[in-house]
Amino acid sequence: MEVMRNMTIDTELFELGDIISFTLTTGEKVKAKAIRETPNGMLFITVDCLKDGQKMFENPGRAEKVDYEHSDLRKKLNGEIFESFPEKIKGRMVGMRVGQTNCFDMLRIPTEREIFGENPYGKDEPVSVRRFYGMENRHERIAFQGSETGTWEWYWLQNKVEDSASNFALVGNNGGANYYYASDSFGVRPVFLLS
Repeated sequence: MEVMRNMTIDTELFELGDIISFTLTTGEKVKAKAIRETPNGMLFITVDCLKDGQKMFENPGRAEKVDYEHSDLRKKLNGEIFESFPEKIKGRMVGMRVGQTNCFDMLRIPTEREIFGENPYGKDEPVSVRRFYGMENRHERIAFQGSETGTWEWYWLQNKVEDSASNFALVGNNGGANYYYASDSFGVRPVFLLS
C-alpha cells in the first residue's frame, strides 16, 4: 500500500502519523491518518470529513433510544458508507467493539475524549479512552467538508450531550468543542482499524 510519511513509500506496516490515500467507489478521494496503535492493527481517521453531511438521527423524537449505538448515522456508516470503501481497504479492516456491547463496527466516528482529551459536553468515558495522536494540536482537529474543498466543516462525535434529549457533541469548524441537534446535518470523519 502506498503510504505518505516524510516521503511516499510502499509498505504494509504503518507508523503513527502515516497518511494513506484512496478513492471511494463514489469517486470521492479520501486521505486517512494513522492515530493509534492497537493490538489488532493501526487505527485511522479521515483527514477531512466525507463530502456529504449526515444527521445523527433522521427524527430523534421518534427514536426509542437516542444514542450513538442506535443512531441512523451508525447504520449508514456500516452500510452505505462502508460499502463505498475500496476492496483493498475493506479487505484489511478489523471490526471495532461498540461501547460495552458484543457488537463490532467496521466504521465509527470519534468520541469527545478521543478528540479533546476530555468530555466538555457528554458523559464521562472510560479512563481507557485516550486522545488520538496529534489531536492536542487544534489544526489536526479541523477538517474540510470533503478532501481539500477549502470549506471548514463541523463534524459529529459519538457523545450525547448530558441532560439533553437530542443534542450530540461535535467539533466546530475552528477545532473547538460544541454541540447541536441530532436531526441537523454535519460532517462525518470516520475512524477505522486496519490490520
